Amino acid sequence: MRVAVVGAGAMGSLAAHILADAGVEVTLYETRADRRATLASHGLRLRGVLEGESKPRARSPSEGGEIFDVLILAVKAHASADALRPLSPFVHRDTFYLSLQEGNAGEELAELVGEERAWTALAWVSAAEAGDGAVEVEGCRSLVIGPAVPREAVAGPPGLEDLVGALRGGFPGHVEVAADMRRAIFSRLRSAAPVSALCALCAENPGSLRGREEVSGWVREASEECSLVAASAGLEMEVPADPWGDAVWNRLPPPMLRDAADGRPTERVYLTGFLLREAGRRGLRVPLLSALHSLLGEVESGARVPGEALLRELRQRVTEERGMSLM
Repeated sequence: MRVAVVGAGAMGSLAAHILADAGVEVTLYETRADRRATLASHGLRLRGVLEGESKPRARSPSEGGEIFDVLILAVKAHASADALRPLSPFVHRDTFYLSLQEGNAGEELAELVGEERAWTALAWVSAAEAGDGAVEVEGCRSLVIGPAVPREAVAGPPGLEDLVGALRGGFPGHVEVAADMRRAIFSRLRSAAPVSALCALCAENPGSLRGREEVSGWVREASEECSLVAASAGLEMEVPADPWGDAVWNRLPPPMLRDAADGRPTERVYLTGFLLREAGRRGLRVPLLSALHSLLGEVESGARVPGEALLRELRQRVTEERGMSLM
């Protein structure tokens, strides 16, 4: 089985290492020349709850490669189409695609490559690139894999069973295969969306924010709004007793915090945006998620700067949103 992992950031590196360690032929595709150079000279290094070294091939997407059986997408969800385009000549009729991205990114992948070939994996993982080029892995709790579009049964493409087996052999947590990923999406977002969003707005890691009573109250309230939206879709689920712990991140910065700090677009469309769209379809108001989403948009556009001032603005907007919901 030949696997292409597109994106050599933390999640792509983690997947590539686990698969390479299991004997799978892996090629890492990365646009950053400095990251490719680091991988070529030092190999792929993991430390933390998952430690090890491996040396999968690292290439630029423009270099192409062999015909691949699996393409794993580990780039930002909004970059999926651009990331896949250079590798489109290197697939065959049974090649399938796996989105290792946050939120509902799998739905967009299905639109790009077709429902039958699109699969998705949601990871309860905290990992980030360190300054020396290694990947620090803070937590690996679970991985849920399933078709990007729900179906009655998991009738996987050739190679899926081998891929799942390789991941189960090296992932230090629970690996599950599901026919319907909707429950997994809501389960992931009920903690990941508010924690990542609030960290991005405050420019602080979860470990420093979770001790603040007001912020923790917002995390729980947003989690309750997410569970309400899920229930309206027929998916009853409890609010986690500890949403911070459920999100997995602690010392390491969540993705939206890293993006906001570096001035890059966040994946809010696939997190808070997905929840807002689902709420709107069902006539539900979710004041806190709405306020978080709008403020994140203003941070992305440069109209707002992350920090304490955004907490004051969040208070005001949540109060206004709540007032509108009572009209």
